[in-house]
Amino acid sequence: MTAKRGSCNNAGGQRKHLDFLAKRRREIVLHARHVGAAGTEDFSRWLIAWVWHNPLAKDQVWSLMECAKNMGGKITEAEASEMIEEASIPRKHLSADNLARFLGLTYAQRQALGLTTIGSIDVGRRARKELRKRRDRLAKERKRRAAGMRPQSESLSTTKPWRELGMSRASWYRRNKAGRRGETTLSAAIFLSSDDRPVSPERKTASERGFASKKARGCPSSQTATTMAADRLETLPVELRLLALGLPVPDELVRAA
Repeated sequence: MTAKRGSCNNAGGQRKHLDFLAKRRREIVLHARHVGAAGTEDFSRWLIAWVWHNPLAKDQVWSLMECAKNMGGKITEAEASEMIEEASIPRKHLSADNLARFLGLTYAQRQALGLTTIGSIDVGRRARKELRKRRDRLAKERKRRAAGMRPQSESLSTTKPWRELGMSRASWYRRNKAGRRGETTLSAAIFLSSDDRPVSPERKTASERGFASKKARGCPSSQTATTMAADRLETLPVELRLLALGLPVPDELVRAA
């Protein structure tokens, strides 16, 4: 199980390395076109650098001849073989800044071409990192401006307008909150179903107290309940009504019963 996991990690690392080599080869070609390397005496520099980053080619000679065409030049098969042999002799300049020095790539050219795998001869690695952070910060700041956000220098914590008015921060916030209270707008009511209706004043008043009225809930009010109870009482015999009211029952009614 461990061996399988290790083989997967190795395969992923190798794939990333191959992707990096392919990207650097493209950047070498871009720089060669940009500076017109094919028309100079140092054209072999870019071709040799390209060979350094093309180790898995099955036909190195043919690949290098095609690369020369992509760079805007042309070399023979013999010249390609000679350059491949030359590329295997000197120390390879594979790091970003060493390759930049080998090709003479400046920071301005790097930015113009959008290169990322090759350094520059006039701006070091740390300086490029700081410049990249600054560009990212400015880009985020422009994005915030486009969204309507104010810069930190214009924030309330920095300007502190309540000091100019001679009041406390809490008082200033309360005053501005009251001033903005009437700026809100009301939207039309939206009913979720056809049975929905606007709230009546009676229900609204009851809801504000925390509960709805008995009538709104479908329950009889206390007055209605009393009336209903009296109606039911009138249907009872006299002696039962007297007992229900807690009154004494006359003897004649008891004898009659």
